[in-house]
Amino acid sequence: MELDFEQIVGEILRRKKLGRDELMGMIKRKQDELSGFVTLEGAAIIVGRELGVELARKESEIKQLRLEDIVPGMSNVDIVGRVLRVYEPRVFERQDGRTARVGSFIIMDQTGQARVVLWDDKSSLIDDGEIKKGKALEIRGAYVRQGADQRPELHVGLRGSIILEPEDSRVKDLPQIPERKVNISDLKPGLKDIDIVGRVVAVSEPRTFERPDGTAGRVLTMMIMDQTGRTRVSIWDEKVELAKGIKRGDVVMIENAQVKEGMRGRPEIYLDWRGRILLNMSGPEVENLPKLAERPLKVEEIEADMPVLDFVGRVRRKFQPQEFRRDDGRAGKVVSLILADETGIIRTSFWNGMAEVAEKVSTGDVIFLKNAYTRAGLAGNPEIQVGKMASVEINPPGLEVGEPGPTVLKIGEIEPDMDAIEVVGRVVETSGPKRFLRSDGSEGVVSTVRIGDLTGTIRVSLWQEQAERVKEMSVGDIVKFTNCYSTIGLFGHPEIHLNKNGGIEINPEVGEEFPPADLLAAARAPERTTIESLQKEGVRAQIRGTIVRVFRRRPLFDVCPICGRSLGSVDSSLLCEECGKVVKPEHRVVLSFVVDDGTDNMRAVAFGKIAEGLIGMSAQQVFELFKQSDGLTELYQKFDLTGREVLLTGTTKYDKYFDQLEFRVADFSSPDPKEEARLLLEAIKASK
Repeated sequence: MELDFEQIVGEILRRKKLGRDELMGMIKRKQDELSGFVTLEGAAIIVGRELGVELARKESEIKQLRLEDIVPGMSNVDIVGRVLRVYEPRVFERQDGRTARVGSFIIMDQTGQARVVLWDDKSSLIDDGEIKKGKALEIRGAYVRQGADQRPELHVGLRGSIILEPEDSRVKDLPQIPERKVNISDLKPGLKDIDIVGRVVAVSEPRTFERPDGTAGRVLTMMIMDQTGRTRVSIWDEKVELAKGIKRGDVVMIENAQVKEGMRGRPEIYLDWRGRILLNMSGPEVENLPKLAERPLKVEEIEADMPVLDFVGRVRRKFQPQEFRRDDGRAGKVVSLILADETGIIRTSFWNGMAEVAEKVSTGDVIFLKNAYTRAGLAGNPEIQVGKMASVEINPPGLEVGEPGPTVLKIGEIEPDMDAIEVVGRVVETSGPKRFLRSDGSEGVVSTVRIGDLTGTIRVSLWQEQAERVKEMSVGDIVKFTNCYSTIGLFGHPEIHLNKNGGIEINPEVGEEFPPADLLAAARAPERTTIESLQKEGVRAQIRGTIVRVFRRRPLFDVCPICGRSLGSVDSSLLCEECGKVVKPEHRVVLSFVVDDGTDNMRAVAFGKIAEGLIGMSAQQVFELFKQSDGLTELYQKFDLTGREVLLTGTTKYDKYFDQLEFRVADFSSPDPKEEARLLLEAIKASK
């Protein structure tokens, strides 16, 4: 039924108990509210709808509008705009249990921007690629709602339609969209809503993890390159499905991405629900991309959880074979090598039949691996796995491998289980040499040195012939240690170990300043701060909060009692690859939990004696309880950590595997009420 104004008014009065004057006042106020852009008929239709009276009419309610004119409550809007940004459709469940599908995009004209929401079947325009960035379009029959950001947004439902590239006089006035496409060399942490085109160098399989709030998350990573460089891309949660079919060599257009700071401060691309991935685009930007050479990957290109890769490396270190027994009773064997190229080093494990191949290689050999795969190691770093599907060539003709430069680190950057590192610091204290008897009756010797720089101090253990070098060192000297490795010390702090393969330089020429030894030895306690303010890696801080969640993982890992190397998770004697001896492992406690201080929460990790102190048990007691308990739930109930208020001192570390900051605990205590009251009074006085 087509109605004029008087018919609309009459129909509303017939259905609702209203006086004519009252209704006319409502219509006039609605027209004023919508700034005069609504005709009397249109205002009457809107008022009727608000009163629950649906009316049909022929005349358009709204005059031709621009984006600055739209306000919530308008309906049957006709407007043109140019697509600025597109978001993938999402499926969700309505309150009544029905599923719905919604997609959205941003349009702009000369007066502003607005989000356009497409419901159900209309969202297929995005799937089909009809709605693209830069396209002009006309929206008809839309209605206007207030969005979550309090701004008006256009909704296109069953009665609405979209005309692509319309013949409308308003199109000529639309501005061109601003360029948001960047090169990899231009990436900086903090950039938002950027677009980038790159060729895929490597891609991992999706992996699932648990967040501090207990929810499950998913992430897939890949490495892309353009003519200016390479960068890592992290794709999160529902967006993982978009990337599943991507393979090495594909060209991807990534839209609506964020840039965050990754490992070693390098910018990395982060793709959440707002992001898009368009596969195998065409155009000038694709033609300018470098071609992907069919070559093995370099160490710097390798990610954890890659299903297949080829790699060429030189053997830097070879460990003794390990024999083990699986849960089903079958025997197994593994040989591990440290392989290197000019971009870095990587641990590589050869399993079962392939272990016999690895036993034949020597230090310095070049190895060509085909059809290997990767997994995350103990510290979350990628490690190559060589199984029955792989092939191995030893010293193939024509293949050259460069030598990696040392991994030069500040003391504050050192984490457990790092290999081939180089560190420089000022000597704070020395001890040794000390001689000891090993379990097999042989004699060993070790010395210790503590060194420091502007980022902290660390203990260095010098083994065997290196132990005598401590006699050449004095407090205040500058010492450079090369080709050393790191482990976790007794108190849960990282330590550096140096064996016969390492190097020592005393008082070398260095281009940086080091604090005096007495200042390093008496480094002041870190400032108390809030979790909310901890945004960077390497920040020493003290936080006070409540343990709100404990991750129920195996609370023990095991180390060699001789060299300190991590042995993984074992319960009995095992061959230490570093020492080449069968040893009875020493147990270390490790706890992972979430602490909340009211401003935010953060995952915290405590090792060794610090972890023992938190639960009031020794590592051996934890080991005995672990063997006796029916499961981890029963074991962690005995630890009784949840709900405890703690004062933690430590350093923020970036966990690459989970792409988050965590707090490595160096010390802990229970808050002292008197001291907390004093700090609170000081804060109150400072705020006045």
